[in-house]
Amino acid sequence: MVRTSSFVIFLLSSVSIAAAADIDGPLVGPQDAYEVPVEQASGGIVGYVETSYGAAVDSPGDIDADAWDLRGAVNFDAGAGFNLQVDLGYTRASFEDIDTNSYDGALHGYYRNDLFAAGVFVQGARLDPGIGLDLNDYMGGVEAAYFLDTWTLHGAIGYGQASVEDFDDIDADHYMGSLGARIYATDNLRFDVDGSLHRMSENDLDYDLRSVKLTANYRLDAFPVTLFAGYKYTNEELSGLSASVSGDTSTLFGGLRFSYGSTTLKEEERLGPVWSSNRLAF
Repeated sequence: MVRTSSFVIFLLSSVSIAAAADIDGPLVGPQDAYEVPVEQASGGIVGYVETSYGAAVDSPGDIDADAWDLRGAVNFDAGAGFNLQVDLGYTRASFEDIDTNSYDGALHGYYRNDLFAAGVFVQGARLDPGIGLDLNDYMGGVEAAYFLDTWTLHGAIGYGQASVEDFDDIDADHYMGSLGARIYATDNLRFDVDGSLHRMSENDLDYDLRSVKLTANYRLDAFPVTLFAGYKYTNEELSGLSASVSGDTSTLFGGLRFSYGSTTLKEEERLGPVWSSNRLAF
């Protein structure tokens, strides 16, 4: 959540260097008839809107950093196992006396059945660090998930490019890999473990961001509201030009998710949005 400042430092360092160099429903029959399996209707729409807040509790130089997040995702079932998921997000972050705004969106096209899901994604993000230079990041890749009764395993890999607006010769390669697990204690109580690695390279500079996030999710039985909270650890390193700088940050976060088109937390994932955001920020 609070990592965009390092991204800004990395790209602005690159700018400085460059400047210097230049259904059917279930069938119901008689009471003694056998039970017919229920099929999910095509054209189903399942999604959620969530808001969260997080703050750094340990950061390099004890920087005071926090962020507020607003996100939404919706999944469209096109039938025959084919699905389309759309994500949108906005983040307002503060680093000491600096405020930043970032916007992101993603489109996922994939096939899903009771055992697995697999497909492709494209995404874009824009960061306004409040210093007159906007940063743009675009990426595409593949993703997959494997469904067990009480587990979901998921992962993604991607490649893209990030650039500083008005500096056409500054383009950083962006490589991403992520892996995670969702563990269901009950249909409405889930624990998430997520890990990711981002590398951005531009000329002789490399920026690496490694993160591990732990989240507990509980959906209320009476209302389609999920409470979630967790902890995120990140390690970042900026290297190149015969120098290297690194630091670790710990973040605590919590929030609310309002869901539609599903009755439990597990059903929301198995019939609705299954993919997580692959953005750099929290």
